[in-house]
Amino acid sequence: MKKLTFILLCLLSSTLSNAQLSLTKDDNTPITNGQIFTFNTTDESVATLKYKIKNISTSAINVRIKIMSIQNGTGSGFQFCYLTTCIPSVSVNAVYPSNSNAAIPIAANSETPALGYNMWNTNIGNGTTPISYVIKFYQVDGSNQETGIPITITYKYDPTALAVKETSDKFSFANVTSTLIIDNINIVTSENIAYKLYSMDGSVLLNGTMNKGKKSIDISSQNSGVYILTMKNSQGEMKSEKLIKK
Repeated sequence: MKKLTFILLCLLSSTLSNAQLSLTKDDNTPITNGQIFTFNTTDESVATLKYKIKNISTSAINVRIKIMSIQNGTGSGFQFCYLTTCIPSVSVNAVYPSNSNAAIPIAANSETPALGYNMWNTNIGNGTTPISYVIKFYQVDGSNQETGIPITITYKYDPTALAVKETSDKFSFANVTSTLIIDNINIVTSENIAYKLYSMDGSVLLNGTMNKGKKSIDISSQNSGVYILTMKNSQGEMKSEKLIKK
């Protein structure tokens, strides 16, 4: 009984320690993991996504931000702001603040300021092809090692979109039936898609395509841990899912 109680306490402690990071828009609208923000313009007043990073725990945390992937673009013309820094372009696998600098500190039960945290695409590309940026927000410990559960979002510029929209996971062209994986990632897709599986350091582990329907991706050879799966349809729409492999 004592052993069972100890295990339950450890599981509860782990759950609480992982649930520390959350994101919202500047008006406190929650931003969910895997959410896609689509803009059909480069107009700053419309296409600027303002965000806040929140610490929902009773201990201080340190946060970094990583560009996981860029589709149909180079990162040029994507203005990204955090702390007191605004950079005019980004690159795949870049970390902000860089690992050689201090991470973003957030006190217990606190959040970043409403001003100074935003992203905005100014690159029109070829005028028809969507440009997508997959961005991960994650905690680091005192040794600068990733910890906790990250949040990944997609900023998408689509000049052919009819309106600015925000897409939640459940209203998507493809959905993962469970984010807790043993051997196979099971996907239900209404369209033909391309996919990539990333490790948490941004390395591409698997990639491929699948036709619409109920499909699966075998990841039995991968180690236990956290992974990011991105899925893209023929229209260039892209979504991401955080997966935990047992």
